[in-house]
Amino acid sequence: MKKNVVWWPAVRNKDHSEKYGNFDYFDYSRKTWEYWCEKNDVLFVPFEEPVEEDLHEYRINWQKAIFVFDEMKRRNIEYDQIALVDSTVMIKWDCPNFFDLTDRKFTATRDIDNMRWTYESVMGYKDFFDGYELDLSKYFRSGFLVFNEIHKDLFQGLKELYVNNRKTFIKLQDEVVRKGNDQTPINYWIQKNNVELNLLPHVIWMCSHMHRKEMFGHNWQLGEDTTPFFIKYANNWMFNGIPKDKRTDLMGKTWDLVKHNYTFDESEILLNSVRHKDTFKNATSRKFKSDLIEFFKDKKYRDMTVVELGCCQGDTTKIFSSLFKEVYAYDWSDDNIKEVREKCGDNVHSKVMDVTNDKWEFPKADVVFVDASHDYPQVAVDIQKCVDYFDNPILILDDYGNPNNRNIRNSIDDKIREGVVRIDTEIGERVGFKTKAGWEMIDREGVILR
Repeated sequence: MKKNVVWWPAVRNKDHSEKYGNFDYFDYSRKTWEYWCEKNDVLFVPFEEPVEEDLHEYRINWQKAIFVFDEMKRRNIEYDQIALVDSTVMIKWDCPNFFDLTDRKFTATRDIDNMRWTYESVMGYKDFFDGYELDLSKYFRSGFLVFNEIHKDLFQGLKELYVNNRKTFIKLQDEVVRKGNDQTPINYWIQKNNVELNLLPHVIWMCSHMHRKEMFGHNWQLGEDTTPFFIKYANNWMFNGIPKDKRTDLMGKTWDLVKHNYTFDESEILLNSVRHKDTFKNATSRKFKSDLIEFFKDKKYRDMTVVELGCCQGDTTKIFSSLFKEVYAYDWSDDNIKEVREKCGDNVHSKVMDVTNDKWEFPKADVVFVDASHDYPQVAVDIQKCVDYFDNPILILDDYGNPNNRNIRNSIDDKIREGVVRIDTEIGERVGFKTKAGWEMIDREGVILR
């Protein structure tokens, strides 16, 4: 059965090892593409050994294109569509399947990042292509191309063009134009052959020259979310235009920031789908939610019901929905409840309610997350009301170790001293954990009480 293929060139040229940081950045690109391919049932095909050993006359920029169909045949790969992607590119974990967007046309992304460079490159190769007037509005980058069997002859012709004129190309590249290798000639070749193009939005589908666009910044206006623009808004990240010896360091730091998303573990996927305390101050931490998953993983909890008093915008609620049969979520804010309904599934029943002042009319529940009031002694009052209202409930509370609000811990400790509840398990971040707000935990983030 034919499969879509990602053709990933990553040849280590020993003559350029120092210039490119020993090409260690390959590893970070590869991890992202291997994950995405497996997730989307796409065949990942690395190109790591050159067809031609002379990497001066047959530079990898050219070999990746002119030999791609030859290599498919040599490797006995039955392909449908082929995506040629540079090893300077990292793909986002949840990037949509771009093979579904090609309409089986030659697909690329526009390159408008450095128009002076582009113009000078186009003019530099113009004479070679007999004065052809290239349409700059269709100029695309060669580091992300999608094509198929109908383009095989096109690539064969490109190979013949290069092989027969490689001395001229090398001179143009190294001595005359000095603006790129393969990209502009491929643009000329595609347009001269009247190939129908499908151009994807360039920033969304391929964010390149990120420093020029200030894509390493974040939405500081939001006050909390420090996710860099390129991760937040783009599907693919091309680390070009920066010093080549710095590429590995930058891609490595990016990988450390996002690597937890590249997983097939269902619990991790669930955790990745919601916000945590590092990006949203009113949320519980990732560790808190992970500990909830671990504590309630036993099958006996699957048929139980949880009531959440103060669900905020539903980030922890969504975790509960995967652990329990039914979730009843309450919050005083209409806007928060709207968020909950958009975020959570059919087993979450949400309602606007002032837990402190309104009459309690809750369904029978086995577990209660007490997260409404943060005042003393109201938290203690809520604990007592839960014990009296529900039948021997398991209680969950957060912010136990928050030094900025001792009301919660004091209220809990009062009820422990009175013998009303006891701590079963401590959960969440530990003493010394530094939050984005700058303060440190002085005890565990949360507790489970019985």
